Amino acid sequence: RFHHLFIHPTDFDASLEFYRDVLGWTVSKEWGDKAKGRGVVLSGGGVEVVLAERQEAAAADGAARPNVHLDIHDIDKRFKALPKGPHVVAEPQATQWGTRWFVVRDPDGNLIAFEEVHGG
Repeated sequence: RFHHLFIHPTDFDASLEFYRDVLGWTVSKEWGDKAKGRGVVLSGGGVEVVLAERQEAAAADGAARPNVHLDIHDIDKRFKALPKGPHVVAEPQATQWGTRWFVVRDPDGNLIAFEEVHGG
């Protein structure tokens, strides 16, 4: 199932204002500061959007963080069923935010994280 959309905004304050004040979404989590980079999770009902200024946790090959995050169960089984190839950006691994994921790149360069979210 779809878990969240990640957005690296060019103007954090303008994006936060848009999602919070224009769309009326609720900020459910905040972190960081202007020096280290800020981030928020916004909830729009059935959809979450993550806005983050910095991308400390890039994919294994140094590519940008995935924009689409899918919540799946039994990540290792799902990865084993995936054909091997250059589309695999990161094999199953722990993330710094307490989940496990693997990342693939589609033919247009979009990064998709298949993520095992516990308690989410």
